[in-house]
Amino acid sequence: MNIQVNSLTNANVYIDGVGLLGRAEEIEIPQPRHRMIDYKGLGMAGTAELWSGVDKLEARIRWSSFDPQTLTVAASPFQTHSFQVRGSLEQYTSQGRSAELPVVYLMTGVFKDAGVSNFKQQAMVETQSMVSVYHCELYVAGTQIYLYDVFANVYVVGGVDQLSQFRVNLGA
Repeated sequence: MNIQVNSLTNANVYIDGVGLLGRAEEIEIPQPRHRMIDYKGLGMAGTAELWSGVDKLEARIRWSSFDPQTLTVAASPFQTHSFQVRGSLEQYTSQGRSAELPVVYLMTGVFKDAGVSNFKQQAMVETQSMVSVYHCELYVAGTQIYLYDVFANVYVVGGVDQLSQFRVNLGA
């Protein structure tokens, strides 16, 4: 049996096409989180959880320094921004590194919190921003893993539109 290890250890963040190499210390990207409801009925011995939608999506960016350019971009809650996070997925086998694949995460949203700056003596000022995400997509080696858009009512996983019949039923 051959074991393959996937290693993704670094990334770069882009906002509206501008690369922010070294400016973000960490980004927490959202993935669609399924909202479930409990169903229990007379005669059932247990309770079942049923899918009822997708929770709101939020991203968190921790900045590595006090950066006026990113603080200015993050200040308006009315300006929608395009975000891109790019990484290199390394694959290893017993023969060493066997492949390097691009990982691309795309999202569109608005800053809901530009961040509070924490000032400390003899320490870098830390700032963290929160983003409300309306649209997100994840690609590995050019293959779409998922796409979710709350306003378009689209949720595609592995190339299959999970909400196509739902939209037809609603007449949308």
